Amino acid sequence: MIAARKALLTTAFEALGPERVTRGLTATGHNWSDCFLAIATDGEANLLRQELKTNLLRQELTKNGRTDAEHFVSSLIGVSVEAVHEVVRVWDHDKPAFRALATEWLELDRAAGRVAGDSTVSIMVSTGTGLAS
Repeated sequence: MIAARKALLTTAFEALGPERVTRGLTATGHNWSDCFLAIATDGEANLLRQELKTNLLRQELTKNGRTDAEHFVSSLIGVSVEAVHEVVRVWDHDKPAFRALATEWLELDRAAGRVAGDSTVSIMVSTGTGLAS
C-alpha cells in the first residue's frame, strides 16, 4: 500500500480509536448505512443514520467528487475529507488490505497501551510512598 494512503487511513483509525475501529470491522456493506464508517460511528447516537434518514445528505457528488456524507463524517470524527474518502475508497475496492491495516493498527495500539501501562506501574512501584520504615 502506498505510504500516503496508509497515512490517511491511519489518521482516520487514530481519530476513531480502537473501540470504533473494532466495531467498524464488523461491517459488511458498502452503503452509508452499513459500511465501515457507518458501523464505526453508530455509537454516536446514530448521527450518520439520522442524517441519512432526514435527507440532509445528498447522494449526488459535489463538484470535487466528494459526497456530502464524506463531509459530514469528516466533521463527525475530526479528520480531513481526504482521509474519509480514502477510507471509503479502500473499504470499497480493497477490503482485505483495509482489514489487514486496521488489524495491524489495533495490534500496535494495544501494544502501545500495554507498554504505557507497564511504565506507569513501574513508576508507581519505584516511587513508593516516600515514607521511611
